[in-house]
Amino acid sequence: MTETEVKFEPKKKYKYLKKVKKFILQCIACGDCREATDYTSDPPKSGVCVAKEHTTGFEPFFGRGKMQIARSIWQGKLELSKDLAEVLYQCPTCNACSTTCAYEMDNTAVYEALRAELVKAEMGLMEHISMNRALVEKLNPYQRDNKQKSEWLEKLDFKVKDASSEKADVLYFVGCTAALTPEIQNVAIKTAKVLKKLGIDFSVFGESEICCGSVAMRTGDRNAYDSVLEKNLELFQNSGVKTIITSCAGCYRTLMKDYGKKLKKLGIDVLHTIQFIAEKNPKLKNLGITVTYHDPCHTGRGVDEPLYEEPRKLLAQIANIKEMETIKENAKCCGAGGGVKKAFPELALEISKSRIEEAEETGAEYLVSICPFCHRNLSDAIKAVGSKIKMIDLLE
Repeated sequence: MTETEVKFEPKKKYKYLKKVKKFILQCIACGDCREATDYTSDPPKSGVCVAKEHTTGFEPFFGRGKMQIARSIWQGKLELSKDLAEVLYQCPTCNACSTTCAYEMDNTAVYEALRAELVKAEMGLMEHISMNRALVEKLNPYQRDNKQKSEWLEKLDFKVKDASSEKADVLYFVGCTAALTPEIQNVAIKTAKVLKKLGIDFSVFGESEICCGSVAMRTGDRNAYDSVLEKNLELFQNSGVKTIITSCAGCYRTLMKDYGKKLKKLGIDVLHTIQFIAEKNPKLKNLGITVTYHDPCHTGRGVDEPLYEEPRKLLAQIANIKEMETIKENAKCCGAGGGVKKAFPELALEISKSRIEEAEETGAEYLVSICPFCHRNLSDAIKAVGSKIKMIDLLE
C-alpha cells in the first residue's frame, strides 16, 4: 500500500451495516427469496417477493439482489447513491424473503440498515424526509395537529382515562393511522367499546400520544426514531402502565421488537388488542357472514411470535372463514409498508390490487385484518378495482 492509498474500513464507515454484517456475508445468492416454487400444487406455483412481481423484476428489486448490493457496499465495491435509494425503497420490508431463506437470515434488518446508511449520507427520499420531520415536530407522520388524535374519543358515550393524569394498568396505544384517519377511526372506537364491555380498566394518551416511530425505523431515519423512542419511554414510565395494547400492526412490531428490551426493563408487556381480547375468551355471537383474513406482515413475519391463530380463533366464532391462497407466513403483503405508500403510492396500490384479487377468489363478503395501515391500502385497492368485497377490522 502506498502512502497515498487509504485503507477501506467498512466498520468505521458503515455503522448500521456493521450490526448486520453476519447476514450480509452469509447470503449465498441461491434465489429462493425470488420465487420458491411450491411443487405440491397443480400446476406448481411460485412467487415470494411482491416488489419483484410489480416492478421490473430485476435483481435489485428482490432479496438476492439487495443482499448482493449490501455486500458490495460493505466490501467497498459499490457506493451509496440517489439512484440506489430509488431501488432500495421500492420494498415494503414485508420479510417474506427471510421466511423462505434456508439460512434463517434477517433480510429486512439488512434493508433497514442500508436505508439508515442512505439517510446518514443524506440520500434518503424527499417524501420520507418530510414525513419523518413531521414525526419529530408534530409527533405524527401525517403532518397533522396532534390534538386531532383525541377527536375519536368524542364519539364515545363514556369517558376513557387520560394516561397522562389517570392511572390504569392497561394502556391502549391507538396509533397514528387509526387516530388520525377519519374512515379508520372506527377501529379505535370499536376497540374502546369492546374493552369497556369486557370491564377492562384502561387509559389512552389522546392528543398526547406520540408516534411509535415505526415509519422512521423502516425508512432509515434513526435520529427521528430515537427522538420519539425516548419521549415514549418517558411517557410510559410516568404513566405507571403495566401492559400496552395496540390495534396497529406496525406499532405492535415496533413496540414489541424495536423497543423490546427497553420496555421489559420498565416491566411493561406489549400485546396486540386481538391477542389481549382472545386471552379473555369472550363469548361471541355468530353473525352468519363469510370472511377471509389478511395476515399483516408486522404481526406475522415481522415478529418472533407471530399472531396467526388468535385472530382466526375469534373469527371462527362469528363468521365462516374462507382462506386465501397465501396465508400466515406465506401471506402476500398489502404493499403499503416500508415507506412504499408514501414514496411510491402507485406501486403500493398495484400490490394491494393483487391481494384483493386473491381475496375475491374466496367468494367472501368481507376482507378482515388487524392493521389500520393494511386497512387503508386495501380499501384504496377495493375502490380502484370496483370490488364488492368489504374491508373491515376484526374489532369492528
